[in-house]
Amino acid sequence: MTEEKEISESHVVERYFEQSPEAISFYCDYTQIIATGHEVVMQLYETIPAPPSRDGKITKVMSRLRGTITLSIAHAQNLGKLLVEKSKR
Repeated sequence: MTEEKEISESHVVERYFEQSPEAISFYCDYTQIIATGHEVVMQLYETIPAPPSRDGKITKVMSRLRGTITLSIAHAQNLGKLLVEKSKR
């Protein structure tokens, strides 16, 4: 992914986004958000179903913590705004 940002009329900076092999990447279907006076903590979970019962119904699931992200209040507000904007599309 490439993003271009114009610094001035005569100077353009290209920004390249890459993901290194050791970077964490996962799917999350449950998130817990905790706020303190100084930061916001997001805990990202994936749901793993237990084996189905004899009648074929899943009656138990496990939520495994995959990642914890701590953000400043200002960064969390910006992230929240962007999430709302992107989810409306």
